[in-house]
Formats: sequence, C-alpha cells, structure tokens
Amino acid sequence: MKEKFTAASVTNFICEPNKKQSFVWDEKGNGLGLRCTSSGAKAYIFQAKLNNKSLRITIGSPDAWSIGEAQKEARKLQSSVDRGDDPRQSKKEHIANQEQAAETQKVAKARESLIVIDAWKVYLKHHEKRWGVRHLQDHINLAKKGGEPKKRGKGLTVRGVLYPLLSERMVNISASGLKTWQTKEAESRANNARQGFELFRAFWRWCGDQDEYRYVIDPYAVESKDLRAEVPERKSKKHDVLERGQLTAWFGSVRSLSNPIFSAYLQALILTGTRREEMAQLKWSDVDFQWSALWVKDKVHSEGRKIPLTPYLSTLIAFLPKRNEWVFSSPSSESGRIMEPARAHKRALSKAGIEVVTLHGLRRTFGSLAEWVEMPRGVVAQIMGHAPNATAEKHYINRPLDLLAIWHNKYEAWILDQAGIEFDYGTSQERLRVVR
Repeated sequence: MKEKFTAASVTNFICEPNKKQSFVWDEKGNGLGLRCTSSGAKAYIFQAKLNNKSLRITIGSPDAWSIGEAQKEARKLQSSVDRGDDPRQSKKEHIANQEQAAETQKVAKARESLIVIDAWKVYLKHHEKRWGVRHLQDHINLAKKGGEPKKRGKGLTVRGVLYPLLSERMVNISASGLKTWQTKEAESRANNARQGFELFRAFWRWCGDQDEYRYVIDPYAVESKDLRAEVPERKSKKHDVLERGQLTAWFGSVRSLSNPIFSAYLQALILTGTRREEMAQLKWSDVDFQWSALWVKDKVHSEGRKIPLTPYLSTLIAFLPKRNEWVFSSPSSESGRIMEPARAHKRALSKAGIEVVTLHGLRRTFGSLAEWVEMPRGVVAQIMGHAPNATAEKHYINRPLDLLAIWHNKYEAWILDQAGIEFDYGTSQERLRVVR
C-alpha cells in the first residue's frame, strides 16, 4: 500500500488486526516505508533490492525523524544501492568509525590527564626487582614530599628534588620547564640536582618506549642542550680512594671497631671490590669454604658471579656469628642484616685521621691498588663484576675460579703486608677446620 506521507497519515497509521506488523510505503517511490507493530511501535524503514536480494534498513522513529528527513535519508540509501553498495555495511562501518573516533578521543583525553607520578610509580614497580636496593632507594628519596619528622635527629625531612615534577601533567613537561626546575634546584643542592636530572632523564626515556606514554610526552624534553647546560657537572671521584700509605691506619681503625660484623664487612669491600649491597646481601648459602668461593649477586649479570674467597677474608667470615641467613647480620635491623655500614666507616675514618672515603670508594680502592701486584685488567673487571668492554672479554674469555684466585690471593697478601697485618696462612687453615 502506498500513500502520501503526511503528519496525519503517519500519526493515524496502525497495525492491521491479527498481524504482528503492517507497512505503508511513500508514494514517491524512494523505498521509504512506515512500519507499525502490534504493540503500536512505529519506525521509518528503507527497502530495496540489491543483487536480486531484498534488503531492509530501519531509519528511525517518527518521533525522532521528520517526514522530510526520512525521505532524504531514503534517497541517500537508494543512491548507495544504485551504485551497487550495501548501505547496511556502510552503516556498520560508519558506526564503527564513530565508536573508534569516540574511543580515540576518550583515550587522548585520558592520556592528556596523566600525571607524572602515575607513570613514575609504574616505572619503579617495573624495575624494583632489577635494581639494587640502594639504587631504588635513591629514586624514592629524591621523589619524597618532605616535611616529615626525621627518623634520626630533630627537624623535618627535606623535599626531594624530583617532587615538584611529579605533580605535573605529563603533556606539560617541556625542556624550558625542566631547565627552570634544574636551575632552581642546583642553586642550593647541586649534587642532588644533577642526580635528580639523571634519574628523571632515564625515566623519561623509558616512557618514550612505552605505548601508554610515548604519544603523550615530548621525548626530546630531556635532551635539550640548554637544559643540560644547567645540570651541575659530576664531581670527580678520583680522590674517593684509599692510598697505599693509608692502609695501615685504615685497617688498624676498622679492625678495632667494637662490632665485628661491621669490621669484617668493611674489610671485605676493600679485599673484593664488590659493591656495597652485593656484600651486604651475602648469605651463608653463598659462601663455599670448601672450594674457597663466594657467590655474589650481581646487577650486571642476572645470575650473579663467583669470585675467590681469599684466606684472610675466609677467616674473618668464618668466625662471624650465625644469627640468620645473612653473613653480615644485624639483630636490630628489620631485614636481619646490616643496613647502614657507612656510619661505622665514618667513625673508623675519623679515628684513623683519613678524609672522607665512601663505601664505593673502597671498591675504587680495589681497582686502583690491584695495579701494584700487576693484576690483569680483565681479572680485576671479572672479580669486581664490571661489564666486559671488549669483544674478546665478552664472548671468548671466561677465567676459571682457580686463575682468579692466583691473582686475588696475591692482592690480599700484598694488602695485608702494606697494612702491617701478620697473617699465618697455615694456622688460619687449621682454625677454619675447627670452625667447620
């Protein structure tokens, strides 16, 4: 049935009795129809033939579409059919495109609202098992809000240099903004400002590799020459090392410490060249007295590295109290092992009359003094856990423990001689057998 669509005819059209739905078609012959169901629901529809098959598309309710709008839509759909296109597929694609555009806009809006601290937390979580305890703590300390009561001493904690950046939106981080931040922080604490920049730059570069952040940030913000010109230069560490002539005073002071754990730990650092946390995390299960070896957790080699357990150090370790799993244990520490050996070292340095040498400086001391016994650089690097810097070292040379021990024992014997320490290797082996 065809008729001229008018407001009255559309309003008065009803479903025929005993039928689920009835149709009336626009007399203009554009494929437009009006459908009414037995429940009284009405909708404009479009019907045509495509490839000798009927197709029907719902346009919408008369309450939402005027007659003229429905006729215009029908002509549009008929044009599509005349071109051989299926308007149903076009409609699906249109809806999909709209949904995708809406989702893209939603994601873009969400990304623009990302705060630096949100990505910073993800960054720390991602790396916490890969970093050493000290390196992770540096990130935490430099990002602290500050203003809290100090755990030791009076007063409040100081705000970390990274904290002002954490509340910024990621899209707002720019080279000029970072330059202003760095200049201000460097005025009062140059070393922290430099360290904060280095940590933030590594974080920002990581963000640039993540799908969630790469299209939000300006990856070149941390690479600006003007910004880097404001970063304080790293102070030379060439003086952060013990000289040969200071060994006697240093060992005398360290060996006289009332706490044998700290005394043995500090001597272990200078005798092995290990990193402070590598030695602090040494477990009894990592010590092999039978084969004179230590298994050291390594930040460069995920599986760790095995180094010689020299005779004098073996004696020091063997006579330490076995309170728990840690070699350098601490009954007052929550972790069960020593956590702040630097304080004991400062006391020993003060007593010995030696200017400040850091715990890492003891590691540098090993690398420096090893030249006195002409220890090959490759042996030094393997014991210290340095990453190989040559193809041969990286792929071909794998020195056995026995070869390392020859040079390592020679180094220890030379150190003890320079420090004026008399050590009877034969007696030490007898004492070790008793302990075992």
